[in-house]
Amino acid sequence: MLNAYSKDDKIVTLLHLSRAEVEQLRDQPYFCPACKHPVRIKNGKVKLPHFSHYSHSACTIHSEGETLEHLTLKKMFTKWCERQSICYELEKYLPDLNQRPDLLIGNIALEIQCSPLSIQRLVERTKNYQKNGYIPIWICGKKIFSNHQVLSELAKNLCYYSDKIGFYLWAVDWEQEELSLHFHIEEDWKKRLYSSKKTWSFYRHSLKQIFDFPKESKVYIQREIKIGELIQNYYFELNKGLLVRDERIRVVQAALYNNHFHLLQLPNWFYYPGLRIFCCRGSDILLKVKIWKWVQFFDQNVIGHVALINVLAKELEESSELFYELPNVPMKSIQAICLNQLFIYLISCGHLTKVQNGWEVRAGNSDQSPISIKAWLQIIKNKRIITATPIRNVIR
Repeated sequence: MLNAYSKDDKIVTLLHLSRAEVEQLRDQPYFCPACKHPVRIKNGKVKLPHFSHYSHSACTIHSEGETLEHLTLKKMFTKWCERQSICYELEKYLPDLNQRPDLLIGNIALEIQCSPLSIQRLVERTKNYQKNGYIPIWICGKKIFSNHQVLSELAKNLCYYSDKIGFYLWAVDWEQEELSLHFHIEEDWKKRLYSSKKTWSFYRHSLKQIFDFPKESKVYIQREIKIGELIQNYYFELNKGLLVRDERIRVVQAALYNNHFHLLQLPNWFYYPGLRIFCCRGSDILLKVKIWKWVQFFDQNVIGHVALINVLAKELEESSELFYELPNVPMKSIQAICLNQLFIYLISCGHLTKVQNGWEVRAGNSDQSPISIKAWLQIIKNKRIITATPIRNVIR
């Protein structure tokens, strides 16, 4: 941490001091703003000068050691605020929350996450900010999100959602001095990442305007994906997983078996479109099973649009255990996003057909043979899908 209390209860900051100036302060007593326990100044050759607890500290706010990346980024963001005359408070301890954001900018609690964090703690901290009127903005350091090809569970739960740019994630590169936004995030069945990226160089742009980008953006992205290849590879991978007794695949198969299904003999809709429902933890097949049971129940019947939406919404509400926590996205929004995707997939696969007074439900053959599925895969092998449009996908 860069701030501590002196013995006179005055805040002492090391933010703008040289190492020589810091060295002159080392003999004085200092105390943690959160737990009030003694802390000491560390003024080594690698990390920036900072305050640190003594060994075996019980402080729940400042007990974790800070990386060079984290200390440097806090200093860089404060410099950014100062250059743009933005009022900020560095490491402001909020006693009612027992939390301390890296920077507090008005009601924005800026958290720069450079080290692992449990999902439980992430959810607690995020919900606590929201409940008390703060807007948490989590920014991933390089250790949390670096290869931009897959999302760790922590990075996944740090995602946000906007109707304009879909799921998005903030990231920062302290060496390149760049703040970036990865948006219109999607994953395929193998959890490979598809996203668009916008980058801002430090100090050259308005920090407030950058944080407003997700709700103010007029960027419209279309991403073309070869779903024929995706679905074919997905089906073959499921087959392979069963043969080699992959535990993750076996868990899905066990759940399907209890519902009288087999993983390799499902209706086409279960494999379509080869992209995962982003909010789903594990395989989205388990969520599709719940929806499919409703489709079978209503087979050959017509249901009004409002009634249809209400039924699907109820199914999703009762399936909340299948979703990631995603504390930055309200559960109602998660359910609405999933409902939209499932609704479109049912239409695309011919299970919902628009009629004059609503939607006709058609289950078709609920137990296909692998031969018929492979014939379908051959038919769609050159199919493509236009994605990255949050409101709906465009099939062609």
